[in-house]
Amino acid sequence: MELLSPAGTLEAGFAAFHYGADAVYLGMKQFSARADAGNFTLDELGVLAGHAHHHAEWPRKVYVAVNTLLREKELPELIRLLVQLRDVEIDGLIVQDLAVAAIVREFFPDFPLHASTQMVISNAASARQAAELGFSRVILARELTANEISVIGREVPEVELEVFVHGALCYAYSGQCLLSACLRDCSGNRGECAYICRNTFKITDSKGRLLDTCAPMSMKDLAAGDYIPQLRKAGVASLKIEGRKKTPLYVAAVTNYYRNLMDGTFEPGEQTKLEHDLKTIFSRPWTRLYMQSPRSAAVTDPHTVGHRGAEVGVVTAVKPGHPDRLRFMVQNQILERHDGLQVEPPGMEKPFGFPVDELYAFSQRNNDTAVSVFTAEPGTTVEVPLPEEHPQISNGLKVFCASSQAVKNSYDWPSPRPALDRSRYPIYFQLDVAPEGLTVISQPCAGVRELPDVRTVLPLALEPARGSAATLEENARKCFSRLGETPFMLEDIRVSNPQNLFVPISALNELRRLAAMDVQKALEEDGDGWAKKVLEYIAAWPSETAAPSRPRWCMKIDKAFYLNVFTDAELDGIDELVFALECTREEELEEELEFLESRFRDRNRIRLALPSIMRNDVNRDWTAWVDRLYRVGWRRWEFSHLGAWQLFEAAGINSRNLNVTTDWPLHVLNRMAAKTLQDNAVRQVTLSPEDHWDNWLELLRLLGPTATVPVHMDFPLAISATCIKASMQGLCMGHSTCDFTQLTLTNKANERLLAINNQCQTVLIHDQPFHLGGHIRELLDAGATNFRADFIWRQYSPVQVRSIWNNLLNDIPISNPWTAKLF
Repeated sequence: MELLSPAGTLEAGFAAFHYGADAVYLGMKQFSARADAGNFTLDELGVLAGHAHHHAEWPRKVYVAVNTLLREKELPELIRLLVQLRDVEIDGLIVQDLAVAAIVREFFPDFPLHASTQMVISNAASARQAAELGFSRVILARELTANEISVIGREVPEVELEVFVHGALCYAYSGQCLLSACLRDCSGNRGECAYICRNTFKITDSKGRLLDTCAPMSMKDLAAGDYIPQLRKAGVASLKIEGRKKTPLYVAAVTNYYRNLMDGTFEPGEQTKLEHDLKTIFSRPWTRLYMQSPRSAAVTDPHTVGHRGAEVGVVTAVKPGHPDRLRFMVQNQILERHDGLQVEPPGMEKPFGFPVDELYAFSQRNNDTAVSVFTAEPGTTVEVPLPEEHPQISNGLKVFCASSQAVKNSYDWPSPRPALDRSRYPIYFQLDVAPEGLTVISQPCAGVRELPDVRTVLPLALEPARGSAATLEENARKCFSRLGETPFMLEDIRVSNPQNLFVPISALNELRRLAAMDVQKALEEDGDGWAKKVLEYIAAWPSETAAPSRPRWCMKIDKAFYLNVFTDAELDGIDELVFALECTREEELEEELEFLESRFRDRNRIRLALPSIMRNDVNRDWTAWVDRLYRVGWRRWEFSHLGAWQLFEAAGINSRNLNVTTDWPLHVLNRMAAKTLQDNAVRQVTLSPEDHWDNWLELLRLLGPTATVPVHMDFPLAISATCIKASMQGLCMGHSTCDFTQLTLTNKANERLLAINNQCQTVLIHDQPFHLGGHIRELLDAGATNFRADFIWRQYSPVQVRSIWNNLLNDIPISNPWTAKLF
């Protein structure tokens, strides 16, 4: 089983390998879901890949994350990056956007594809569909239980499983969080997360009563080391540590900890010590999350945000003076001058931290007089001066070490040596010597590319040599091995000098320089040619599709009674009704569908929508649901999850026999993502609310009648397996006694969210619907032909639904609409 560590920088990558990582994952300067990490240039990637691959006894691996969603205009830059990456011989490409996967599969098939956790691989069906799309590895959703992981491993052996075992957690299912994008215009799916889930919110109930002020979405850090034996038994191929934004010191410590844990090499007491050391570098409280159960409680840290540190004592006194001093007995570790300490006074959002600029220790028999010391052993009572403006600190508060000099000094790793470590392309040279000059034929081996020979000529009048031909061959080998700062290395050189001519060393050096330039130019021209070929392929799609004679209007609802006040004539104006199954109880389903059929009188105008999160162990057996509904004649479906296709296949139903559309959670921000879905029998895709208006207009120009435009909706800004109410309380009261239906969350920026209980999962929506009334004509002029209004998640009255619908048909704007940073 592989240990996979993060590498936000080149130094972090070297630290990871030094302390036992089998592989690292990293991002480039573009298209990385951690855009604010250090990230890598192409040269730095070459250095790290070379360092990883050149270890004869233990070759390690390097995976590159190209895991953001791409807008249409970014596709050329993506192609240029992929062309560059293919020569570095990376070991895997981590991908979220379906477009990237499709382009790689078609034009860069030697890249192993890894499905990012942002693709929400949450069941066997989605893992199997990822395999169908060409992925060799899937990175499972963090929310899964160990049992769910085992089921996927057993049922889908054709793909490798990668599982997060340590690090920071997102509140929402990764890839389905739009909080940053739609509130702050900085998309987490594009590497720009604003970490709104770490904010403090005022939480009120339906009557406006304040229940709490806390950070209910602030997750603890995952630490699932206890489950390594179970994950190994489940067939997990790789254990992943989160942390591309962390320091090299953190990467070294956490890699060292898990290397020992996986190998069983801890000495007595060493595991506890390394856990303590790791917490001084960076740590929130630890949780196993849902490894044991999908209903595990206390997985959030709602009342204190940020790095906590390791406990090193309890406050016994704050001694007044100039300055005041904090007194406590040191526990668990040596305390040094220049360490950092923290305490957590009640009511403060973050811990109060301060440096140990001075350290005073008391002898065991004297608690009145302290002496200045540099270090203090465990069991020593000490005083540390406090900053002048410190909060009130009560006796009994825990003291944490948030930075330890001893820990920092206990880790060391080799520095990168670019000249020695860089990955280089081998070149075979054939040197031909003639009286009129020198000719060298270069045969470069750049990654998987098959390149033509490169011919370089140096005109030169040569005279017969006085020495042996062996001298020339020796000189040529020395000269051509000095490729310096170029990305090449000499693999072999053969010399043909039938007339035994003398060749000056200076001429060999000049020929080498020219040959290296010519090979570099040939590589660049080949890359440019390949990129042009890929872009021509992209530009050729789609072909023109005939537009309908009039706009089509679709409505999506989760409660059939919303249609109660619609007249028959108004219902005739609804070209298609989409009914969301997610919020419907099994015992109510038949009655709801019968009502809809009675109102529409035509099942072909009704489509059933599957949810964006599907976990059979948690909400319901979706395979059984689709099998039952298909058997009674339901053929029109909307998919929002990668596993939807395979649910039907598992039931013995060919998904190509269905009429399928997709909703926005199967993200379409560029034409190639749309093409991938259409290649999988999808008839229409839905534009994403986390996109930008100019990209929408470009997609409408390209996709036309195959694109649906959402013009009113309450889309989830986040869907979480973690219940907001349980987060506030620290425990789950149980389904039978739970009174949580909806809460309102308001942060300091006055961003208001509604938290909705959906079968013990929390759905967050904005307190206003997304609404584009007044922009319909502009969308029509841009090529839109399909419009959809959603009435799900929020509690509407039938009268409200009818009014909003009719106003949209007439393109009537509303005052102060919320448009989710679309414009």
